[in-house]
Amino acid sequence: MLRTVKILFVSAVVSSLALGQSQVATVSSSSSFTLRGASITTGQGVPDWPVLAGDTIKAGNSPVVVTFPDGSTITLDPGAEATVSLSGQTPVFRLVKGSAHYSLKSLTSVQIISGNQGVTLTSVTGDLGRSAGRGIWTPVHTAVIIGGAGTAAGLGVGVSQATSGGRSVSPSH
Repeated sequence: MLRTVKILFVSAVVSSLALGQSQVATVSSSSSFTLRGASITTGQGVPDWPVLAGDTIKAGNSPVVVTFPDGSTITLDPGAEATVSLSGQTPVFRLVKGSAHYSLKSLTSVQIISGNQGVTLTSVTGDLGRSAGRGIWTPVHTAVIIGGAGTAAGLGVGVSQATSGGRSVSPSH
């Protein structure tokens, strides 16, 4: 009887530990990247790596693709950094540094945060940009801040591109 109680106790502890480390997504890249602080060398027969709640991902010299269970993807550009967690059952992607591109199955598939600001999604596809200490810069924001669509056109960015959420632009570029 005591042995059975011990086995049940150990099983309960192992189960609770496994639930505490829920897999949120998988990550893949064509070159080395960092996951959970460990350098991952690709091409070792592992096509993708599990991402657990609380993990930090840092892209190396190539893009890193984060794939969520519903098939939604977020691609980190080279040098970008992000964390992944859960809010209830919803994956949370926080862009810490750099830029990323998302393609979601629905507007509520993944909660997206840039720095400490939630991102209000209006499309299931788009771009994110984050420069340390400078906030979010996209063609839309840059055109509005600098002086509107006329300025965007003068910079060689068409009005439709400046208002369509095109590729991210950083003030440091």
